[in-house]
Amino acid sequence: GNHALTNVHFNMNEGEIHALLGENGAGKSTLMNVLTGIYKPDGGEIYYKGEKVDIRTPKQAVNMGIGMVHQHFRLIPTLTVAENVSLYSEKNRTFFLKSKDMEKEIGECSKKFNLEVDPKALVWQLSVGEQQRVEIVKLLYRGAEILILDEPSAVLTPQEAREMFKTLRKMADDGKAVIVISHKMAEVMENAN
Repeated sequence: GNHALTNVHFNMNEGEIHALLGENGAGKSTLMNVLTGIYKPDGGEIYYKGEKVDIRTPKQAVNMGIGMVHQHFRLIPTLTVAENVSLYSEKNRTFFLKSKDMEKEIGECSKKFNLEVDPKALVWQLSVGEQQRVEIVKLLYRGAEILILDEPSAVLTPQEAREMFKTLRKMADDGKAVIVISHKMAEVMENAN
């Protein structure tokens, strides 16, 4: 459908969790897909770190430090956690670092933000909540400064959702800017600031 989004302004300060709230079909995900280079805007302007930018591709957005966890995860089930993160990373142009080095780096990254996940585990063996953590680790490992999560609690149990928001708070406290797309008013009021 046609979405009429005008005058949307995020003053993204480090250390904050922002909510993009609206009913299903309002265009929340569409707007974020523009910010991450998946969709091209019909008009308007995007300013990032005080400068006007033209984000044309997802790779460009990621290189700028903007990353998004979509509702449908983009992981390869037959690969390990470390291999999935390695594929997404630009730290190595040779496809894979030594697996032990990669696993150590991912382990350290995941522990720092309470995203505990076994780097050696095959993705198809993980729970949905663990797979979501892998998606977040992928972004953090790549150096994301702005993390966008599209309806992140939709696939989680209430306990997992609470833990996930604690993790997002830890990322915000570490200086990341976090945007949560949601249609759940109570969840947003409790967790965004």
